[in-house]
Amino acid sequence: MKNNGCKRAFTLIELLVVVLIIGILAAIALPQYQKAVWKARSSELMTLTRGVINANEIYYMANGTLPTSFDVLDLGFPCTQDAAYAAAMGVPDMCVKDNKYILFIGEDLVGAMFLEGPYAWSGFLGAGKDMPSKNIQAGKLYCCEFNGDRGLCDKLFKGTLFASDTTTNSKIYSLP
Repeated sequence: MKNNGCKRAFTLIELLVVVLIIGILAAIALPQYQKAVWKARSSELMTLTRGVINANEIYYMANGTLPTSFDVLDLGFPCTQDAAYAAAMGVPDMCVKDNKYILFIGEDLVGAMFLEGPYAWSGFLGAGKDMPSKNIQAGKLYCCEFNGDRGLCDKLFKGTLFASDTTTNSKIYSLP
């Protein structure tokens, strides 16, 4: 076979088609990846919330009263307390963990929320079995969104609206 000096190469159209296919695949995969990342972060936040609930229950069983500070709880993670912020939010105590999460102790419930990202001020609420709560069922975790509808509870977790407050634009969802 005779070689005329021509080398076989990709045409510009073929390269553009490959780039277009990669772009379409990336456009489909990136939102799913981000959703998976936020689901993982939410799972970590749920675990933190359950840990605080369990620590509250242990404290209540030992002392007969609910704790008013994170100092008295036996938590296995460090967090920075913020008494001024807790007073502004109207809860007994609040702490910030890794500058990503805020955890709080309410009078009859505990919770944790994201401080950053698309789901900032969204998180989870719960009450222990020994914590008397007016609205929250003991032992059940609820998803909450404060100051707006960010989609963590309904889109990511398929929650059912449980309660809402139009003055603060807050919603609480019951998780499946």
